[in-house]
Amino acid sequence: MSRSRISIIKFHQIDHFLGGVPIVVLLLLFLSGCYFDEGEEFITPDVVSFATDIQPIFSNNCTSCHPVLIASPDLTEGNSYDAITNGLYIVPNDPEASLLYQRLLGNPRIMPPSGSLPISQIQLIENWIDQGAPDN
Repeated sequence: MSRSRISIIKFHQIDHFLGGVPIVVLLLLFLSGCYFDEGEEFITPDVVSFATDIQPIFSNNCTSCHPVLIASPDLTEGNSYDAITNGLYIVPNDPEASLLYQRLLGNPRIMPPSGSLPISQIQLIENWIDQGAPDN
C-alpha cells in the first residue's frame, strides 16, 4: 500500500471515530477555546490626568447621586477636585488609606451602588492617587 493511501485511511478512521466531525472543525474549536482571559488588561498612562481621565469617570458614573441625592462629595465637573482632596476622601500617594478608593473596592460598601466600575477605571483612579492626586 502506498504512503498516501495509508494516510487517507488513517484520516478516514479518525474522522469516523470522531462521529463524522471533520478534524479541521475540531482543531479550530480546540485552538479558539484555548484562550483564557484572566481579566481585563489595561495599560495605565504614565501620567494620569484628573481632567481627562478621572473627571469623566465621575461624570459618567457618580453625578446622578453626587450631589443630587448625596451632597458630599460633589463630584460634578468644576467641584469634584476640591470636594475629594479636602482630606476626607483622598490621601495622596496612598490609595489604601483613601476612602474614595476603598468605596470603589466595596469597603464598607460598593460605589457606585448600581455596581462596580470596570477594573480599568478603578486602576486609573488608584494610579492617579498613587501619583499624588494632582489637579492636572
